[in-house]
Amino acid sequence: MDWGLFFQCLVNGLAIGGIYAVVASGFTLVLGTMKVFNFAQGEFYMLGAFVTFGCCEVLHLHYAIALMAALGTMALLGVVLQRIIIRYTYGGFFHTVLATIAFGTIFRQTAVITFGKTDRFISPVMKGRTMMGDIMMSNDKLLLILLGVTLIALLHYFMKLKVGKAIRAVTEDQEVAGLQGINARQIFVITMALGCGLAGISGALIVPVLGATADMGHAVFVKILLVIIIGGMGSMPGALLAAFMIGMIESFGYQIVGGYNELALLCFLLPLLFLRPGGLLGRPLAIPE
Repeated sequence: MDWGLFFQCLVNGLAIGGIYAVVASGFTLVLGTMKVFNFAQGEFYMLGAFVTFGCCEVLHLHYAIALMAALGTMALLGVVLQRIIIRYTYGGFFHTVLATIAFGTIFRQTAVITFGKTDRFISPVMKGRTMMGDIMMSNDKLLLILLGVTLIALLHYFMKLKVGKAIRAVTEDQEVAGLQGINARQIFVITMALGCGLAGISGALIVPVLGATADMGHAVFVKILLVIIIGGMGSMPGALLAAFMIGMIESFGYQIVGGYNELALLCFLLPLLFLRPGGLLGRPLAIPE
């Protein structure tokens, strides 16, 4: 592999790894704080992509407005999911799982009926390519990397604010957090809104590069599960590390073994699970009965 191809794979790995990192961060946030497996996370990602498509191609709005619309709409839907469904099934682990699966299925079927199964694309946000030595990079892909890293940095900053500290307190011990005056129910709503909003804006970021399709949520959710397994249950740093690792393995694996890159990912996962069953930076998760 020459240096040009190496750096091309590196950029592709950073781009897709950044998307996995943002989506998985939202999933991990909900999982760590609420102990809820949100099986609809992939569908929030898919709907964020279609909201962006609608804003850019139907309403002809600026891409920046479409990003905010995807973030806000999915955050609002996350609040609806929390207040109407999860609120009444919380404490029953499998009831919550079934509820989020049903919610996601409704989303996916609605997208199929509305948009069909064909891919939907938007006009390039940043036209042209950038030369980096002998390497030619798509400006849309470079924008994806920049925005993905920015979102991760903003999330890191948010978790240091008062609300973020309250989320971390509830994550560590809900009863102790309550004794400190933290309303766990409000934190759950905020967490769900943030987790789903991150999925929505991730879908908005990927549209200029890969487009939007009704099945894209299922594919990314499988990667989210791998991120959680590799990084460790409920570990935000582990999720970020695992997301970029998976992005790199997929990118370089495709160049080396072609369509068998998924097999390369599994060959990496199996020895890791044997050596570190709890993931790279995780710890055992207590599942509510």
